[in-house]
Amino acid sequence: MRDPMAWSLPLFRAFGIRVRVHLFFFIVTFGLFARTIYDGGYAAPLDVFLFTVVLLFGIILLHEFGHCFGGRSVGGEAEDILIWPLGGLAMVDVPRNWKAHTFTVAAGPFVNVLICFILAVAIAGAGFVPTLNPIYEPYACEMHNYRDGRTYTSAYGLRLYEPAVEDSAPSTNAIVIGRGKPDQLNEVAAKYNLERAQAPLGIVWLNRAFWLSWVLLLFNLIPAYPLDGGQLMQGLVWWRSDYRNGVTVACYCGYVSGAIMLMVAIATNETLLSALALAMLLASYVKLKSMEMDESPFGDFSQGYSSLDDDDAPPPRKRQGYFKRWMTARAAKRMQRDLEQRQQEDTRMDQLLEKIARSGKASLTDDERRFMERVSERYRK
Repeated sequence: MRDPMAWSLPLFRAFGIRVRVHLFFFIVTFGLFARTIYDGGYAAPLDVFLFTVVLLFGIILLHEFGHCFGGRSVGGEAEDILIWPLGGLAMVDVPRNWKAHTFTVAAGPFVNVLICFILAVAIAGAGFVPTLNPIYEPYACEMHNYRDGRTYTSAYGLRLYEPAVEDSAPSTNAIVIGRGKPDQLNEVAAKYNLERAQAPLGIVWLNRAFWLSWVLLLFNLIPAYPLDGGQLMQGLVWWRSDYRNGVTVACYCGYVSGAIMLMVAIATNETLLSALALAMLLASYVKLKSMEMDESPFGDFSQGYSSLDDDDAPPPRKRQGYFKRWMTARAAKRMQRDLEQRQQEDTRMDQLLEKIARSGKASLTDDERRFMERVSERYRK
């Protein structure tokens, strides 16, 4: 219970990858659900739940599977996905080079692009143009129809036009425009002898899914750590320089972006935006400190163990702060976890070698071949 990252529930396993959902994901999404319902919103609770919880979870999950499959394609291993408020975390172990890192990171946003493309084709086939405005109202779901030139809405939006006259183009200027609960809008529409432009329910939900994937893509491409945009920047700087400079640039961009986001959140009184900004600042700080500790995980023993003798002992050191102690414990856990993983890999390697001796190399599966190549590469290094 002391580790917040352990507050998760296992859901299922797919493609050899365990999927977990963090407790904070439910706290945030159900908070958004409650705010929409009780803040004078006109959308039905079921629609709000499907949009803020189910649809959001599905798109984030597909995004994280993109990272996993991208990591496997460059010879890495992917075993775990954690869905949490900032999106998701795909635990992917890839070779330590800029190409593998960048390709794995880019695979996540690529899935969002693919989702948007498929949905845009389906929406366009029905005669509509998907909405690219990232700040529009997804429940009213206003969409332009390129066939008749009118703007259509969901049941929560109202667009009334003059009836089309035979042998003349339909009117494209809406006479009555509004948003609200369907019953209230139907009463307004019944008072006028006008045509209501309401899109089919299936197209409405396709457009909502397109918009949500599009917004998540734009947000993820902000060039700041720990978002995908910051990780891509890290990979590009790593390519032109080295790993340390890549992490440093990405984290300092995270500081700048987090500070700007925090100012905007305070100005607009947006609690969720404030939480995202603080999480971005904290993640950038932790990443920089983690990099510094990785460079010297065992401390300074340049004077040898004799420097610890009582007669020549240095003055007592100042007690480390909370974050320093947490980082030290985290580094120790990571080293222990890496050691256990190496022991497991060595055991599996011995088993596969015995299998080859008994049945030949052709008896290995694709997953076993990738595993042996990855471990063999580690041995060579």
